Amino acid sequence: MKKLIFLILSILVTLCASAQVNLVKVADYFDDFEITNFSTYYDTIYNNGNDITMSVNVRFKLKKPFGTTNLIPNGSRIAIYYEPINGNNIRTTINEIILDGQWQPPIGGIYSPYRQVNVTIPKEYLLSGNLRTYFISPHDPVANYWGYGISVAAKSSRKLTVVNVPNFIGPSQLCSEVTYTIERPGTVSLVNAAGIATLTALGNNQWKVSRIGGSSTNGTVKLRSTVAGKSFDYDIVIGGGYATSIQGPSSGHGGEMFEFTMEYVGEGTIKWKSNSTLVDMSFGDTGPNLLIGTVELLQNQKNQEVLIEGIFTSNCGVVTQINKKLILNP
Repeated sequence: MKKLIFLILSILVTLCASAQVNLVKVADYFDDFEITNFSTYYDTIYNNGNDITMSVNVRFKLKKPFGTTNLIPNGSRIAIYYEPINGNNIRTTINEIILDGQWQPPIGGIYSPYRQVNVTIPKEYLLSGNLRTYFISPHDPVANYWGYGISVAAKSSRKLTVVNVPNFIGPSQLCSEVTYTIERPGTVSLVNAAGIATLTALGNNQWKVSRIGGSSTNGTVKLRSTVAGKSFDYDIVIGGGYATSIQGPSSGHGGEMFEFTMEYVGEGTIKWKSNSTLVDMSFGDTGPNLLIGTVELLQNQKNQEVLIEGIFTSNCGVVTQINKKLILNP
C-alpha cells in the first residue's frame, strides 16, 4: 500500500513539473536595445502644452552572433517607455512591437537593422528624462505555452531635454496698464522698457505691465521669459502705436506725381499735411499711403524744397509726427 501511495505522489510531482511555465529569459539572448534619434532635433523637446510625437530608431544587440544555434526567442517583443525625472515611467508606444523578420540580424552579426518607431509623450509628463526600451518573450518553448513573460529593461537609453515654451496671454498694445498671464513661465523680465514701462509680479503666473511718463510716452517693449538659457519674447506696444518712418522719393521734377507711405507700429489714424503751395493733396490726405501732385517749375527757377508731414495718432491718443523732404527740380 505504501509503495502504491509513493508511486502516485511521484507521478503527481512529475506532472506538476511538466506543467510549469518555462518562459524564455530574454536577458540570456539580448544584450541591449539602443535608441537613436530619427532627427537630432529631438535631443531637445519644446513643450508647447501639447502631446509630443516623435520618431526614433531602435536596434537590438545580441549576446552571441546570430545563427542556427542562436535565434531570436519566439514571440519576442518590445515597448518603449519614457522615464521622466521625478516621475513614474509612462509607455509611449500604444502596442507592443513584435520583433519579426524585419529585425533579423545578418548571419554571424550581433546587431539588428535599425527600425523606425513612433513614440508619443503625453503633455502631462513632459519633463526632462530618458527613453528606454523594455523587452519580453512570453513564449514557453518547452510546453509551447504563451504566458505573461518577464520584462527586462535595456541598458541603453536616450536622454531628452524638455524646454517649456511660455504662452503669453494678454493684448499686444496698452494705453495705461495690463495684467498678463504666462503659462509655463521661466524667469520673467521686461526688455527695452527704460523710461517707457515697468513690470510687477503679481503671483499665480501673472505680471502687470504699466506705462510710465506723460501722454507722449510710446515704444515697443518685450515681455521675456527665459527657460534653460533660451529667451522667448512677446512684443507689447506701449501707448497704442507710433509712426516710424515715411518711405518715398527724396527728389524729382516739378509737375510729376509722387507717392509716399508711412510705416508705423500698432494701431491708429494717419493725417498728411504739406507746407508748400507747390503740392496738390486733393487726391486724399488720410491713410498710410499718400499720392500728391506738384506744380511744374520753369527752367530758370531754382530747385524747391517742400516738406511732407505725417501725423500718426494712436488709439491711446499718443501723437507721433514725422517729416519727409522732397526736392523739386525744374
